[in-house]
Amino acid sequence: MTTIETSTTETSITETLWVRPALTTDRVVVAWVGAHQVVRRCVIAATVMAGALGSALPVADAVRWSVAVVGAVLALAALVDVHEHKLPNRLVGTAMVVALVGVLSTTTAALLISSVSGMVLAGGLMLLVRLTRGIGMGDVKMAAVVGASTGATAVVAAPLAIAIAALVAVVCGVLTHRQRLPLGPALWAGWAISLAAVAAGWLS
Repeated sequence: MTTIETSTTETSITETLWVRPALTTDRVVVAWVGAHQVVRRCVIAATVMAGALGSALPVADAVRWSVAVVGAVLALAALVDVHEHKLPNRLVGTAMVVALVGVLSTTTAALLISSVSGMVLAGGLMLLVRLTRGIGMGDVKMAAVVGASTGATAVVAAPLAIAIAALVAVVCGVLTHRQRLPLGPALWAGWAISLAAVAAGWLS
């Protein structure tokens, strides 16, 4: 009888852990601690690169700051995705708020329209992929953030970011012989490369 009660208690605890997700900060810490040293260095490099991209973009200061912060937040989201194969909604949501606040701070209607257009294009493209390939909604949400952030610099940068992310994912899949990969890192790469193209003057 005692054994049955213990088993029931353990089951209850397990169910509680599943029902109550860990805090986002805890998820980031666990992902960081469990990550390979190479992955940690990539996250640090991504954060530094986000700041560099923000400072190099030919846009308003508010958008530059938002780009730098969005890049750092999305790098952490990608880290969690590598560990859990699931993007944290709070980090992705925070990145979206930062991207939109940066645009709204400029009080320029054209910039807001460009950002929203990028969000719709990138998010829409990823939603189509979800309908045909079965990717997670977290990937769709992160794609929308990528579109909002890159679209604020150039509308064409948004779909370009998604195309680059898809290419990166395919190449990584071929090299690692895996059919399913966390798309967070690939989406971050698409975001960074498309913004680098804007900073270099290749897109307008």
